[in-house]
Amino acid sequence: MDEVAFGEAISACFEHRLGRMQPVATPQAYPLVGVYAHRFVGERSALVGDAAVGMHPVTAHGFNLGLASAQRLAQGIVEQQRRGADIAAEGMLARYQRGHRLASRPLYEATNAIASLYTDDRRPARLLRAAGLRVAQGVAPFRQLIASHLTQRVA
Repeated sequence: MDEVAFGEAISACFEHRLGRMQPVATPQAYPLVGVYAHRFVGERSALVGDAAVGMHPVTAHGFNLGLASAQRLAQGIVEQQRRGADIAAEGMLARYQRGHRLASRPLYEATNAIASLYTDDRRPARLLRAAGLRVAQGVAPFRQLIASHLTQRVA
C-alpha cells in the first residue's frame, strides 16, 4: 500500500479522532517467530528478557517471561551480595541459567506448538484445533490449570 493509502487506513482505524495521519518512516515487517538462546550466560554476563527467550506473540507471555528472568537474576545477585560473594560468580550464573531454562522451555515449546497448529491449514490440524477448543471450553479444571501455569499461580 502506498503512503497515502496507508495514512488513510491508519486514520480510519482511529476513526479520524487523531486527524489525518501519514507515515513518517518506512514501514518495517517483523517476523512473528520465537527465538531461544543456546546459552543464557557467559563470562560474568547473563541474557534476560527477549535476549534470552523471544516468545512468539501468539500467547502474549513473552513480557511476563522477560520480567521473570530479570527477577530470577536479580535474586541471584542479591543473594551473592548478601553473602559477600562475587555477584557474577560462575555458580550463580549457572543457577540462573538452569532455573530460567526450567521455567521458560516448556512455555516456549508449547507456544511454538500452538503457533504451528494455528498456522497449519491441513485437515488434520484443523480437526485437532477444533477438538482442542472443545476440550478447553468444556473442561473447567483444564482451563484453570492452563491459566494457573501461565500466570504462575498454584491451581
